[in-house]
Amino acid sequence: MKKIVVFVLIFAVICSGLYIAYKRDFDQFNPLYKEQYVYAAITKPGKVEGKEERIRYRYNLTGTTAQGEKKKITFSSSKELEQESYVRVLSKGAYTKEWILIKKEDIPNQVLK
Repeated sequence: MKKIVVFVLIFAVICSGLYIAYKRDFDQFNPLYKEQYVYAAITKPGKVEGKEERIRYRYNLTGTTAQGEKKKITFSSSKELEQESYVRVLSKGAYTKEWILIKKEDIPNQVLK
């Protein structure tokens, strides 16, 4: 009996660790999350990742959905984006499907409040 309990606990710890380490990848296929647009302003430079020709800029932002919910988003770009620009990110949980730069006029009014 003790062996079964220990095995179940070890299995639960391993699964939890994998989920935490690869949350974005799991969220992509999670049927419990729905895709939604998140609007955010770029207020600081992106974190530089990679080497030489493979440099990427990672942005960790807090945005707002059309329903007014605050949500953390992460995406990367091959070029550095200007500060004080706005993005619309299609996300599903922690997974970012796509993002585009938008003008402030394209942001819904309930998001700007």
